[in-house]
Amino acid sequence: MGANSLKGQGAGVVLASFLAAACGAGGSSSGDAEAPPNVILISLDTLRYDHCGFNGYERDTTPFLDSFAKQCVAFDRAYTTMSWTLIAHMSMLTGLYPTQHGVVEAELALSPEFPTLTERLADEGYTNVGVHYPGWLDDRFGFGRGFGFYESAPSAAEAERKLKAGLDGIRPGWPYFMFIHLFDIHSGSLVGPSSTMYDPPPPYDEIFMEGARSELLGVDMQAWWDRPAAPTPEQLEAIVALYDGGIRYTDSMLEAWFTDWEARGLLDNAIVIITADHGEGLRQREARFGGHGGLNEEGLRIPMLVRLPGGERAGERIDSLVSLIDIVPTVLELAGLEADDRLPGRSLLGPERPADEWVYAARTNLRAAVRRDRKVIYRESGPALVYDLIADPEELQPLSPSEQRARFLAESPGLFEDRREQLEGYFSPPSARDVGELDEGTRNDLKALGYGGEVGGG
Repeated sequence: MGANSLKGQGAGVVLASFLAAACGAGGSSSGDAEAPPNVILISLDTLRYDHCGFNGYERDTTPFLDSFAKQCVAFDRAYTTMSWTLIAHMSMLTGLYPTQHGVVEAELALSPEFPTLTERLADEGYTNVGVHYPGWLDDRFGFGRGFGFYESAPSAAEAERKLKAGLDGIRPGWPYFMFIHLFDIHSGSLVGPSSTMYDPPPPYDEIFMEGARSELLGVDMQAWWDRPAAPTPEQLEAIVALYDGGIRYTDSMLEAWFTDWEARGLLDNAIVIITADHGEGLRQREARFGGHGGLNEEGLRIPMLVRLPGGERAGERIDSLVSLIDIVPTVLELAGLEADDRLPGRSLLGPERPADEWVYAARTNLRAAVRRDRKVIYRESGPALVYDLIADPEELQPLSPSEQRARFLAESPGLFEDRREQLEGYFSPPSARDVGELDEGTRNDLKALGYGGEVGGG
């Protein structure tokens, strides 16, 4: 199917050409070359790149994903657009940087004049099914647009139940888009003396450290999240073990789902993209635990796997920079839809991003630009920090006005102007719209998860 062959055609006309050949509950068989592919996009909230076995982690956190990665193209330098669930997912599902989509505060929603990936696929006849953790991906921000089924689920177990209902509504012979947002790796409620920050179910709470919960009982986790913390080595070990336990639990759920989907034919002719919205700090360099890693590599660098129908390009690893904004162009290309030149990203499976091109992360008053050899963290007035990612990949020796001042002053102006010139060349969509404050219940729930400064309302 040509790249432009679906553009401008009604969904009924498009689907009529292949409907008779399609089979199975989830669409066509892998041998039907003319059928649009099914698309599965899975976002594992708060999954660090370097805590995945397929990326070299020493713990056995991801046995299923390690095996699945062998069927995929894996990206070693994938970046989010911000270490905040709201901003990152808006980029994931629009293909726009935060400075473009504008949804950088809890009171803002995507302009109805710019389409989400889901709306684009719905226009082409896709049946769209989505489940998400309640809060940051709610309808109020624009995420529900284009879905026939879009439900919140507070856990992977509940997501499984909701998904069953959604998948039962897929029309035989029609392509589908399935979006899954899982929150089980993220910290749980930080409120109360029984909080252990991360909360995987048994036996995953002790799979990497026996008695991990008992090491943390009685600790004020909200204080450790928001303010400088002084855990003992055993307490820090317990927190990381519980975080890793959440990864292992989520991996086990994915294994069960993929086994079921394969048996039901839902993976036939399917593109599968598995990624994360951001990483996690784990008090690696800050005195507190909150912040999801901020603009450092542990916050911005994320896993990214793409499985193509028929095992095409299985086992490849790509070392050039990619971003969450590249997901929409990738799906458009693989679905045979016309490219949208307004999008700043590029297909993950096309030519690599040039070494001198930046990718961006941003929220209000806090921004970063990353290329293969440098990271610049800046305010509107100019650069504040420069990291040499080649000589200092752990980001231990930042260039700043107070540290290595001469080199900072020599490098930073050119880097700042270079990234500004690139940003100014991008399309400017309609501004985000004001939808008011979050309701009190949602605001309190998100505050309990550590989103004190993000929820508004005082």
